[in-house]
Amino acid sequence: MNRLIQELRRLYLPPGSALTPDLVAAQLAGDVSLPLDPVDANAQVRTLLVSFRNSSDWPLVAKLNRCVQEELGLPAPAISVSGCTGFQLWLSLAQPQAPAQAGRFLEALRRRCLGEMPVAALGLHPVGTGNVPALPTPLELVPALDQVSGRWSAFIDPSMGSMFIDEGGLESAPNMDAQAELLARLHSIKADDFDAALRILESPVSTDGDVKTPATGADNVASTGADRRSAAHQLNLGGGFADPQSFLLAVMNDPSASAKQRIKAAKALLPYFERS
Repeated sequence: MNRLIQELRRLYLPPGSALTPDLVAAQLAGDVSLPLDPVDANAQVRTLLVSFRNSSDWPLVAKLNRCVQEELGLPAPAISVSGCTGFQLWLSLAQPQAPAQAGRFLEALRRRCLGEMPVAALGLHPVGTGNVPALPTPLELVPALDQVSGRWSAFIDPSMGSMFIDEGGLESAPNMDAQAELLARLHSIKADDFDAALRILESPVSTDGDVKTPATGADNVASTGADRRSAAHQLNLGGGFADPQSFLLAVMNDPSASAKQRIKAAKALLPYFERS
């Protein structure tokens, strides 16, 4: 099987997808344009997509890419350039989620990382409870030849994004081995990491919208009474924590904690909550 097809199946295609290797190969040859139905047989999704409609929005694409990795500690997403105009950011889940839960995640991600961006300039799949337009489904599989513009969509290295601000897409088909190599570096988001990131996204932030990193403070979440008191002092949490759960909740909701500390606290809290 073509290596690129293997990577697309590993990251984005649902099990039992109607997109056979022969059909995908025909798209990669520019002969057809195939739809990608991201919903699996259990009505769940493992592909989350944020679409930027304008190529001039590349700085915001780069900002979202950094937010996913640096603030949430998640694996790097794939980034693709449209064959017409704009960009897409692709997130892959190791464990499929209900569309409502996945949409909730994307809406929280948008609010945290792209709150200043007009919702009309974005598209989400699945869509959350906000006002961002839903992307039409099925989605468009990448890479593909745009039959209108005559240019190709393709996955790109983030360092190349600024090259497409003036004009989207590639003039000729991308090297398929290079496309496969880009995807081979990527990893799906583990279920626990997805849950922890959602808790971070939905937790309060400081009044200026930033997660502030303290001048000093332990990187590890404390578990003993003495360690909790020490970390609480360093993070300006106060004291009087009766148990580890209350301490972890305070760390996760403290704007003075670093993103790393809050992510660790959120992960440590997972056993205390039933999975929704």
